[in-house]
This record gives sequence, C-alpha cells and structure tokens, in this order.
Amino acid sequence: MYQYHELSPAFNFTEDNVQQKDDTFERKQQLSQQYFRRWTILWRSIVSSSLEVTPTTYKPYCRYLRIIDFRNLSEMLESTHFRAAKRSFYAKPLSRFNHVRRQGKWEMVDTVATINDVGETVIPKAMLLEEISGHLRPGFWTRWIAQTPRLKQMVLWKGDALGSEAGKAVASNCEYFDALTVHGWINPDADEVFAAFLNDLNPDTLRYLHFISFNSICQRSFEALGRHSTIKELILNDLNREAMENLSALKCCTQIRLLSLEDSSRNVRLEESHNDVYVEVIAWLSSCTRLRDITIKNFFDGPSILAAVAGAPDVKWAKLCLEGYTVRNANSASFHTALPDQKYLESLFLSGSGDDTHSHDLEIMVSSICQLSNLKELFLKQVSDEFDMTHITNLALNLPLLEEFWTSGGELSADILPLLANLRHLKSLTLNALTQFDLSSILDFVQRLDPETQKGFSLSLLAVDMDFSLSEQELQLVTESIKTQVGGHFDYAPWREAESENSDDD
Repeated sequence: MYQYHELSPAFNFTEDNVQQKDDTFERKQQLSQQYFRRWTILWRSIVSSSLEVTPTTYKPYCRYLRIIDFRNLSEMLESTHFRAAKRSFYAKPLSRFNHVRRQGKWEMVDTVATINDVGETVIPKAMLLEEISGHLRPGFWTRWIAQTPRLKQMVLWKGDALGSEAGKAVASNCEYFDALTVHGWINPDADEVFAAFLNDLNPDTLRYLHFISFNSICQRSFEALGRHSTIKELILNDLNREAMENLSALKCCTQIRLLSLEDSSRNVRLEESHNDVYVEVIAWLSSCTRLRDITIKNFFDGPSILAAVAGAPDVKWAKLCLEGYTVRNANSASFHTALPDQKYLESLFLSGSGDDTHSHDLEIMVSSICQLSNLKELFLKQVSDEFDMTHITNLALNLPLLEEFWTSGGELSADILPLLANLRHLKSLTLNALTQFDLSSILDFVQRLDPETQKGFSLSLLAVDMDFSLSEQELQLVTESIKTQVGGHFDYAPWREAESENSDDD
C-alpha cells in the first residue's frame, strides 16, 4: 500500500472531496477532521518507520516508497486543520520534528525546516525512491541524491536546490534520472548554476525539462541543453527578455516531441530587433521533425514564426497551441493561411484578442480551420468573439471528427444545434457565445446524443441571452435529461454572469 501511498484519498485531502452537498455544517466539520486525521497518520507512519529507534510501526513503510512529495507534507503542515492535530502528530517519537518560527506575536510551523529534517530521516531508508518533490535546500538535496540510486525525477519549488554540485551527485549515483521540473528560479546566478548542473550530468541524460513559472535561465542554460540530444519534452514558461533574445541557443535540441515556450513580457520583437535570432529560431523549429505538440504563448512574433515553420516539408504537428496573439494583425492572417499545411493536426488551441476584426480576417481563419479534417479538439478562446452563425456552421459541417469543441462568439440561434448534433464523435461542447436556445431545442439536442459513442457528454452554455434564460425547473429538466441520456452534465450561465466573470479574470 505504501508503495502507492500518493494515490490514497487521505493523501489527496481537500474539503470538496469529503463534503456532500446536503451535509450539515457539523457533519462537514466531522468529515474534514476524519480525513485530515488519516492524512496526518499516513505521514506520521512514514516518518516513524524510518527512525533509528525501536520500531513503532508494523512494517518499515518508508522502504516501499516510490515517490515522496514534500509539497503534500507542506500543505498538511500549513493547513488550518493542523493546529488541532499538532499535538498528536508530534507525539513521541516525532517530537524532534517540531520546528517553529515566529511571525510577530504568532508561533508558526517552520515548514521548510520540517521538510528538510523529515527528508534527512526518511530518504536514506527509502532506497526505492524514483521521485522527490518539494521545497528543498541545496545542501540537503545533494546529500539525498547520493542515497537514492533509483531516482528518475525531481520536482523542485526553487531551482537553487540544484547548486552544491547536485549535477555531479546525479551523474555518479542516479543512472535512471531523466526528468526535472522547477516551479520558479529568479536568482541572479540561476543561468550559471543551472548550466553547471546540466553540464555536470552525464551526456544524453535529460529527457523531460519543465520550468513552470518565472525564471532567470537563458543563453548558458540553453547551450548546456545541447549536450542532451535525448530531450523529448521541453516546457519553458515565463522566459525573460534576455532568454527570448537568446532562444536560438536551443538549436541543438532537435529531437523534441513536445515543446512549450512563453514570453513573460509579451513584447519582445525578435523579427524587428534581433532578426538573426528570429531566422535561427525558425530554422531550429523547422529542423525538429519529431515535434508533435507545440505551444507558443505570448510571443509577439508567434504567428509569423509558426507560419514559416508550418510550411516546412518534414514538420508534422498533431497538437498546436498559440496563445496571446491578435487576429487582426497581418502576421496572424499569414499564420491562419498556413494552417492547412499541417493536415495531420488533431488538436488546435487558439487564444488571444478577436476585437475589431474584419470579416476577411475571420473568413481566412475559419476557411483554414475547416481544411483540418482530422481535428478532434478545437478550442477558440476570444479570437472567435465576433463569430456568427455562419462561422460556427462552417466548422460544424467540415470537422466531422470533433470530440471537443470550445468557442466564443456573438448571437447564436437554436438553428445551430441540429448541425452540432450531427457531430457524432462530439463529447464536449462549450459555447461562450450569446446563445438564444429555448428549452425544447436543448432537449432535442440532448435526445440526439448517442448513449454509447457520446457517453459522459458535457454541454456548457456560458453566455446565455437573458431573454432565453431557463427557470430553475427547466435547468433541472435539462440536467436530468443529459444525465439519463448519456451520463453527462450541463453547465449554464446567463450572459451577465459570464461578463462579470470575464471582467474579474481581467
């Protein structure tokens, strides 16, 4: 059981998971306390089993662990429920792990100190560990690596844990290591330290690298990645200006199958100010013939780069995501025109600004998408805000394999529903458009769903015209109908509510 403890409901405690809709307040409190207690017992058992004292657990649970997620321990220690559980959790023999810090008049759990102390105790005994996750300090981390010969993956809150010659420790002790995720790393020396880490690893070691949030890595790190021709997944979010201006240093990473890049500033104009880099980035992406899943976020030159790469003879994408672009720009028209070159696309996600678009811009976009006859997933967010019935009709008539369809738009009458009902593979439909559907039209659409091929169908109407609002009884009728027909669910929001939510998001 402890080998797969991370799958335990207790280990994944949330208030929503344990509270039923009709529970009383007292019942909800009772359930929360019960599940939280199981959570603390699970961690207490893991730590207790690793102590160099007379065993206090039935089995040496820590020796069976494949994954130790200190993020989960951190969430437990910082939960409002932990105050009530604190005394029992720190009862002997765990009293030594009671690390505290003061914040003004308040005494609080020192989470980082606790995690590192627990790690010092548990990790030397957990010889089967394949993954370690959490907020870890550099000195501790390097020692732990030497004690985890089966380590395959690290998930770090901050990248500074990769200092103190962590790369050499991995190279010497962890022959299976191939995956690294870093949440964020805004240190002045981040690029230098990370490059050293990559260079210290054995060549062709890394296969998966994810940077989730803001970071300071750039040219040195990109060049060091060139030693790892094995890299298959590369996700670099929130890149700073210097990194964007040195993107071409990634040109040796040509075996990538999944790539995601994001400009944190949203305004680096490579074609205009660093044309040599712009040209080299296009050449690099065009040489990535194994690339199947590409995401470009908030690149000013994103549309023009993708337009140029899409036409490369050996480029065959299955998934394409472009976020943060403006439809009315000339480069966007070039991008939309180039889309049919990627005839193998099965998933397309476009998000950005669809304001002040000309009808010609929308015609180019829709006409190009309609030629992607293999599409199974189509997500159009905001770029489609000025869609009308004709645009969505054309998509419905030309994309017979669609399984998921998300679009915004203007006014849509119930005449669109029979066309959408003809998409026999569709399992999720979200319309963030001004829908004008009466009850009978919605029920007719639901009744046309296939209980076998469209099981679990999700229907979401997120901007319903107020003149076509459904009553509570009608909403319940639709909800029960879709549940009975296909075991699906129905989401519904009047236009004013949707408008308010979008304003809050902005």
